[in-house]
Formats: sequence, structure tokens, C-alpha cells
Amino acid sequence: MKKRLFHLLSLLIMVLGFVSCGAAKQPEKKLEKVTLVLDWVPNTNHTGIFVAKDKGYFKEEGIDLEIVQPAEDSSATVVGAGKAELGIYFQPNLVKKLLKNTPITAIAAILQKNTAGLMCLKSLGAKTPKDLEGKRYSTWQDPIDDATVKTLVGDKLQEIPGESTDATAGLVANQYDFIIVYSNWDLINARLKKVDVDFFPLAQYEPIFDYYTPVLIANNDFLKNKPEVARKVLKALEKGYRFAVENPDEAANILIKNAPEGNPELIRESQKSIVKYYLNEKGEWGKVDIAKWDRFYNWLYEKKLIDKKLDSGAGVTNEYLGH
Repeated sequence: MKKRLFHLLSLLIMVLGFVSCGAAKQPEKKLEKVTLVLDWVPNTNHTGIFVAKDKGYFKEEGIDLEIVQPAEDSSATVVGAGKAELGIYFQPNLVKKLLKNTPITAIAAILQKNTAGLMCLKSLGAKTPKDLEGKRYSTWQDPIDDATVKTLVGDKLQEIPGESTDATAGLVANQYDFIIVYSNWDLINARLKKVDVDFFPLAQYEPIFDYYTPVLIANNDFLKNKPEVARKVLKALEKGYRFAVENPDEAANILIKNAPEGNPELIRESQKSIVKYYLNEKGEWGKVDIAKWDRFYNWLYEKKLIDKKLDSGAGVTNEYLGH
């Protein structure tokens, strides 16, 4: 009896050994390679992307996401050419690409509110945007930006061309009197530097300017040929941004790890400020309000900033989101 039991146990051990060896030799599931090109250096607009990669959310969806920074070409140019499947871009800039039939579509909103506004030194004494008329305006010479400023401020501007990388430093150096910046980055940077400034949010003074910036864009052929991959990417991204909402400090540390050239204090403070814009009033991530999207593009047409009236929902879709 003991001998028989010994043989049975030996056979069972051999079988289990073969099963475990077979399992160990099974190849890992091949991941789908997807490239996402940023619009700029890593910042808190991108936190959810880096969180999703760090936490393995993309791999859970079978995605191998490569995050790259743009070289000379814009993210839209790279994505439109099919050199990357996804990119970070902005609604005002997207219209120019749509009019040129660039094959890209916005598939998710990164932020639900436009955080841009006009910043000036408090010593200038401005109480509203109208008080900035006749002052020196730092311009990137973008027609849409300039028309936006003139709508809020007035037509009489002293335009100072240039691409300021540090808005606060430019104000302190008296290079210009005011500039368009983002509250969740440049305004916080000014406060960290203990520079007294005033900030006038664009959307507060004109609701039409509550346009979407930034957005996630995708190559149209990618969407057509691999729609499920696009959905899986968005599912992972949503998890990443929701994690950042619930854990801003840890999310900031993940971004800092991936942005060694960044200012850790600025990133941490920015992260605390920006999380309230990741989700809409219903708690949804990525959802684009088509009426709001259309409203801004219609304004561009009315102001003759574009020569063609776009159809409703031009260049955008919520189709690939999970809600």
C-alpha cells in the first residue's frame, strides 16, 4: 500500500512539474506599440500619461506606450504624418490643421476648463483686461491669440514679438506689460518667485474663450484601423488621470521622476491646482462638450479668422471614451 502510494505521489509530482514548466515556457502576450508625442516638455497637463505608464495601466490593456517630445515639428504635424499615433495639441491650433485636411482628430480633453489668462505685474494697477489697452503685449504673433486679446483688451496694443519661456522673468525685466499664460503653471511660478501679479482668466471675461486646451489627438488611419487600441489607450489614460486626482502628491512625484529638468516645487504646487480640471462636473474624464467646441470655432468664422464655417463637431469625437 505504501509502495503504491509512493508511486502515485511521484507521478503527481512529475505531472505538476510538466505543467509548471509548460506554463513557464508560454510566451508573454505581445504588446501593441503606440507612440504619443507631447506638445512640450513634461508638465502637469501630462501627469496622467506618466502615471498610467508608471503604474502599468497601459500594459494591463496590452499597450506598449512610448512617450516622446516634439523636435522641430509640432505634435499635430507628427501625428498627421503617421509618425506617431497620438499627440497632445490645442483646439485653437487644431483648426488650422483641419482647414488643411490634416488627418487628425481630437479624441479626449485633457483639461475641462481653459486655464489661460492675461498676467501683468500688480504694480501696473490693472483692475480688468480693459485697463491693459495701450500697454505692451508679449505676442507670439498668432492671429487667434491676438484676436482673443484684442476682444478682451481693445485694439490699441503695443505688440512685442517674442517667445517668452519664462513669463514672470519677462515681466520683472520690463520686457512687456502683459502676456497670455496658464494659471496652473505660469501664475504659480510667479507666486513661488514671490512676484506680485494680477491674472485675468480669459473664460471669466468671455465664455467663448473657454475652449479646450490641451486635447489628445489621434491619426485618423490609426482610429480607422485600430479603434479598439485607441479605446484601450484612453481606458489606461483615464485610470492615470483619476489616480492623479485622488493622489496628487504621488502623481507629482511620478512626473518629477520623468521630468528631471523640471522644478519639483513648481510641479507639486501645479499638480495640486490642476487636478480640479481633469474631470467635468459629472466626474467624467476626457469628455468634450461639442456645443462648447463648436461655439469657439463659430466665433473664429464670425471674426474672419478662418474662411470656412466648420461643421458641428469638426475634428473631435467622444466615440473612443468609455462613457
